[in-house]
Amino acid sequence: MPRLLTTVVLAVAVLALPAAASAKTITKTFRYGPVNVAGYEVKQTEVDFDAPEPKMDGFVTRMEVDVVDAKGKQVPIDRLMLHHVVFHNFGARLGAKRDQTCSRFTMLDSTIIPAVSERFYGAGEERQQLVLPPGYGYRTSKQDNWMMTWMLMNHRAETDSAYIQYKVTLTDDPATQPVTPYWADVENCNTDPQFSVPGGGASGSTETKAITWSAPRDMRIVAAGGHVHGGARDVTMRQPECENRALITSLPAWGTAKHPFYTVKPVLHEPGPVFMTRTLSSSGFPVAKGEQLQLTTTYDGEQPHTRAMGILIFYAAEAKEAPPRCAPLPTDVVTERTTQPHRTTAPDFEVPLTGLNKRGKAIKIPAPPGKRVRAADGAMVRIKDFQFSRTNLTLPVGAKLSWRFDDAQLHDVTLASGPRGFASTHLNDRRTFTKTFDTPGTYKIFCSLHPVRMTQTVKVR
Repeated sequence: MPRLLTTVVLAVAVLALPAAASAKTITKTFRYGPVNVAGYEVKQTEVDFDAPEPKMDGFVTRMEVDVVDAKGKQVPIDRLMLHHVVFHNFGARLGAKRDQTCSRFTMLDSTIIPAVSERFYGAGEERQQLVLPPGYGYRTSKQDNWMMTWMLMNHRAETDSAYIQYKVTLTDDPATQPVTPYWADVENCNTDPQFSVPGGGASGSTETKAITWSAPRDMRIVAAGGHVHGGARDVTMRQPECENRALITSLPAWGTAKHPFYTVKPVLHEPGPVFMTRTLSSSGFPVAKGEQLQLTTTYDGEQPHTRAMGILIFYAAEAKEAPPRCAPLPTDVVTERTTQPHRTTAPDFEVPLTGLNKRGKAIKIPAPPGKRVRAADGAMVRIKDFQFSRTNLTLPVGAKLSWRFDDAQLHDVTLASGPRGFASTHLNDRRTFTKTFDTPGTYKIFCSLHPVRMTQTVKVR
């Protein structure tokens, strides 16, 4: 476990609020760490109980997260990239707070545990922020305990060190309207909620993935923001019973060609967006108890996209009166967009294979070392000691190939580039994954957890 720095770094702006003369608003900055990440390592945790929390009776009205050095300066992406971080609140004890959309979580190794905490904020490479309209807040107390799930990627050969820093704006105004966080995800209740877009569609084609559930109570949705990966068009929440109208859409903004996401060495995955639009409404989007809500994420269908995601975190206040079904949408909607230079459409991007040269530096490679060998339908590749037993294979079209994960350490097989996208879950302890190769071409494959050490190619003829 990293050493925990619990010192509150900032406390600013005590403000008088009209609702209560003695109420105050304060911003606190917390740092977790230092986190040491080995050269080219992808480091992650699933359950980290060391996250410092405000320990204050009141409401969170805003929150943001970043990666900084010991002096509080932002660490550049070409050093360390924060792939994602999720904040949970389990209250005074485990199970005191419950997640609103899951009763259990599937962990990275596929084990299932009870959902004894509430996911209330998350951010990815786009640095999504928790922002609520004036007068609303996420309730927090002195007894609350926070934990984190996070992943950091090191883009250099040397071990690096940094802190996960988050700023939390709080108010103790008793007139604040409490909101409940809802984590909507097309692959919900998974610590690694990924899916793959195979690609191969016509130019301009799309592929969608959706999940539908019923609203557990009468509510007014006052804020929402999304998270997607490379190749996405949007993530949208709809009301199927109301002529499938869109309630909230979060759109990605993509970095320019010179943005570090596209120039870091090595490239460890398809670059994600630099921003996702946020939606705010003080009056709120009315949703009646039992009304269906559908979350849909849309991706480009022409190119393959692996380990894709579609998430929308929204915050809802209790409705004082049960709204009618398909009630009119609010007229005070505000959409927050980025002002930085960006592209509105995801660029085509081919993830290269990466290896190490004799000096231990990451370089782009056409294939890993090793002779190419022919394999028959049903062949097996063993993964042991962070290596593929056969690194370069040739298969006939229609053949099946299996990977057996002999290490205790979790690994996966993920397409970097090739005719069709696919990825396995994280596997270990002699579990297997099987893929049928129906489309000819060269498949460049890596382990997303160890992308520099573990690579493979499969030519299908």
